Amino acid sequence: MQEQAIIILGHGSKSVDAIEDFNYIVKTFSEKSGNRRVFGAHMELTDPSLEAVVSEIGHSEKNEQVIVIPYFLYNGNHIKKDIPGKIEKLQDQYPHLDIKLGEPIGKEDRMVELLLQKLKEIQ
Repeated sequence: MQEQAIIILGHGSKSVDAIEDFNYIVKTFSEKSGNRRVFGAHMELTDPSLEAVVSEIGHSEKNEQVIVIPYFLYNGNHIKKDIPGKIEKLQDQYPHLDIKLGEPIGKEDRMVELLLQKLKEIQ
């Protein structure tokens, strides 16, 4: 079975609080995902970048599947253009890796339930 690394890809921020929130998500996901290697990366404004994390994974020269899960809500330009473009370049640079892009959080009924929960907390 091919080894697997997972990258949770966030937008990035200059806000320390936003970075701490993202790191919490990555850490908690890692704890709940079994024996998989989990990394956090950012599109911009914050390190490490997607390129830096894939470089770290790719330098081992092992054949490995890398799954990039975007921690984004919407199918905006980063999801439609920027991230696929970056992944295409990284795939060319590291042909021994099998890099797959997951879907953003997007239209999930669970998000509506979460919003309803947040509404109840305020009332």
